[in-house]
Amino acid sequence: MTAFAAGGQDDIRGASRPIYRDPRETSLTLMVLGGTVAIASAAQLGWPGRLGDGLGISSVGVALLLAIAFAILALTFGRRAASRGMRRPPGFGIAAIICLAAIVPPFLVAVFYAGPFLVFGLGLVTVGLKLGNRVLTWWALGVGGVGVFEGFFGITNRLPLAIWAAWEHVAIYLMLGAVTFVAGLVIGVRERRAAL
Repeated sequence: MTAFAAGGQDDIRGASRPIYRDPRETSLTLMVLGGTVAIASAAQLGWPGRLGDGLGISSVGVALLLAIAFAILALTFGRRAASRGMRRPPGFGIAAIICLAAIVPPFLVAVFYAGPFLVFGLGLVTVGLKLGNRVLTWWALGVGGVGVFEGFFGITNRLPLAIWAAWEHVAIYLMLGAVTFVAGLVIGVRERRAAL
């Protein structure tokens, strides 16, 4: 059994260890993902000083950044779990893989048309379901759904042509990312109060 465990497989005795549940699990996840989308959208809009023009950030680029964000969350929570002798929380690694798979053809076409919130929603709903975290699951369905709807220009196409501008599409992504980040901050305050 030890030879099998040494080959990279989990030791069966380690499977009985409890899964690590971070007290900042919800807030940190929302802040990292919301911040990633908001920063990428701001760069795409060219704030400050036409930064987005040189970066060429698109829906596929944001999907790649979201994959990196999920991987960072997986490493962060995995390290915290290891320091406490617990199993790492499931879902974050799978979400990173989903985001990476989404930028590989033929799935790339779906991200190109539906926008980066397709991978945001799929990744976050995976994490929420694996962790049994209803806040993350509902946030993924709500904000991810609105983002996918806008990916097909669902909101901007309903605006009158007199006020429509090319930047509105990305500005809606920026607002969704900022709302997610702020929600993470608000939930973080509640998590700190509950810990006291």
